[in-house]
Amino acid sequence: MRRVRLAVVVAGVALGGAGCAYFNGMYNANRLAGQAARSERAGRMDEARDRWRSAATHAESLTARYPTSRWVIDALLVEGRAFVHLGDFAAAAPVLAEAVRRATRSEQRCEALVMLGQANLALGRYPEARQALDSALQTGQPEWRDEALLFRGRALLDLGLTDSALADFRASTHPHAAYDLARAELGSGDTAGAGALYDSLAGRRPYVEADWRPALDGLAGGGAEWRAAQLTDRLAARRDLTAGEGARLLLDDGARRLAAGDTSGGTERLIAVLAVAPDSLEAHAAGVRFAQLAIAAATSDADLAAPRERLQRLVVEGGLAGQDAGVVLRLAALVDTLGAAPTTPDAYWFERAEVLRDSLRAVRLAAVDFAEMARLFPASPWTPKGLVAAIAAGHPHADSLRALLRQRYAASPYALASAGESAGAEAFAALEDSLRRALAHPVRRDNRDTGRSRLGPDIGPPRPE
Repeated sequence: MRRVRLAVVVAGVALGGAGCAYFNGMYNANRLAGQAARSERAGRMDEARDRWRSAATHAESLTARYPTSRWVIDALLVEGRAFVHLGDFAAAAPVLAEAVRRATRSEQRCEALVMLGQANLALGRYPEARQALDSALQTGQPEWRDEALLFRGRALLDLGLTDSALADFRASTHPHAAYDLARAELGSGDTAGAGALYDSLAGRRPYVEADWRPALDGLAGGGAEWRAAQLTDRLAARRDLTAGEGARLLLDDGARRLAAGDTSGGTERLIAVLAVAPDSLEAHAAGVRFAQLAIAAATSDADLAAPRERLQRLVVEGGLAGQDAGVVLRLAALVDTLGAAPTTPDAYWFERAEVLRDSLRAVRLAAVDFAEMARLFPASPWTPKGLVAAIAAGHPHADSLRALLRQRYAASPYALASAGESAGAEAFAALEDSLRRALAHPVRRDNRDTGRSRLGPDIGPPRPE
């Protein structure tokens, strides 16, 4: 009997110790999750990510050490929530699916289903997301209803069920639902309705950058550039925006205006960025834009000196703008290299003008350089091609270049083709092939399209066909 009592006491102490360890571990996981959420609300995102990672690690350790505990669902929910906030939806989905399977209380199951729906939505699993969110709404838990409706509306929209998505967005009082509703209206072609809704939201507090920046891009893309510009003015004037948030709004609108060919309006926005947030990341990005505008306006190599100096200063500053400035400088260096090619200089001069036109968007200077081939390389078989390109790029003396084509290069396949006459397919193809072979020299070791995906919308006149 004494041995039996001793065994019971030992077992009790062991279980008590395990229970203590579990609760201590769960306390720490919940504490870290709470701190992470507070850091997010305060905008300290790096700090929030560190705390979410720690919360996930604590919770995962508990589920591994105590897989049969009746409280393991709490650890699974913390772990899944942490992965969702970290954006690691592939890791979140199986954890939350297990939480749904093991949940014993309706509120736990509902929370897990909502987060599982969000994870599946982010992973592009729209039917699975809808199924989880349908189930969450059927649990009847009011504290999760608005969030479930928001994410289900997004899933329905991706499934092409626009009317049902609109109904979910209208039924949800989640702070993001109104923005999703406006975006859905915009996607269905109701630009006026979306614009009116965005107008009503412009005074809503707090300002959420992740909602507004894509909203304004969507409005402009839907043909309501003027409304996007008006809303930018209203939002940028609000006192609850940081200088960086206001500068990013202005920078975005400047980029949209420049992409639409409104150089004057775009330049005004860039100047406003410098006034709102001088010596900021946004001001540096505006500096890259100013340099690109100057390059687009250049009509001689001398005009490139000032923007190149500005770009070199931005490279020294570093950051994303410094990287973009470095891309432009490398393209400018390629232009120099091509212009000084020791072999087949006529072919590389043509290539130089193409880099100016297509990569640096310096269309005016490209037109000048294309036309310059008639002086530098009058006997080159590719000079007529250069003259045709100069005319297409809007050379100010296009009529003189056309006359030169007729008088000096009338027999060239390029001149015949530009005049709408039969150039002879074989002769034309032979010239193009010879140009490709000439440009195969090692001097052309740089990719002329390097970095174009990072340069943003095109600057300057439209690229000629």
